[in-house]
Amino acid sequence: MSASLQASPEGQPTQRVDVVVPVLNEREMLPRFLERVRALALPINLILVDNGSTDGTVAYLKAQPDLQLIEHGRNLGYGRSLADGLNASTAARVIILDADCEYPPEAIPDLLTALEHSAMVYASRFLNAKHVDMAPFRYWGNRGLTGFFNLLYGQRLTDLYTGMKALRRSAFEGLTFTRNGFEHVMELSAKVARRGVKIGEVPVAYAPRQTGRSKMRHIPEFLKAVFCLLYYRVGRHD
Repeated sequence: MSASLQASPEGQPTQRVDVVVPVLNEREMLPRFLERVRALALPINLILVDNGSTDGTVAYLKAQPDLQLIEHGRNLGYGRSLADGLNASTAARVIILDADCEYPPEAIPDLLTALEHSAMVYASRFLNAKHVDMAPFRYWGNRGLTGFFNLLYGQRLTDLYTGMKALRRSAFEGLTFTRNGFEHVMELSAKVARRGVKIGEVPVAYAPRQTGRSKMRHIPEFLKAVFCLLYYRVGRHD
């Protein structure tokens, strides 16, 4: 354990950290992902939420002795997976991380360190990065939504759509999440920001997936994201 983790504001370094992982047809990537997480030698409780996989993912995860598996049985949406994972968590500190290894599990200690100074921390692909391997529409769509979010909610983020985040339980406890799709990203960020939380960031080395494909339909999701940011800015939506 690194010295920088010696004084967590919500517990001692030996306390468990819950890692919520949404999963959909990631059988090929899961052995590598789990190996890298286990190699961290941190007190991690893995909560994997399967969203109706059909490629053997569930059978593989059931054979693993050291994780908690939530099965949807059918595709209920990326946001529902994250919401159910957060609801199942009990630790004072929670990490959200995709299973496709685009975001390195090795960045978890950096997120936990930053969590000592902010109740919510995002792993940014753009912070301190000269180049990010990303399609132009994805790049500019993310940058545009991030700027719009910052304007509406008084934040200074560089990567709103990151798939790797850390939260203190106090940041999200008591919130209700109703967005089942990728717009859950907007709902979570907006509702936490409405609580007065200044979201922090740490840089992360991003490696686009080499197998499979993204589950996001980008243009419809962009439009839904704009609507959600406006919707949650007006009135109370806890």
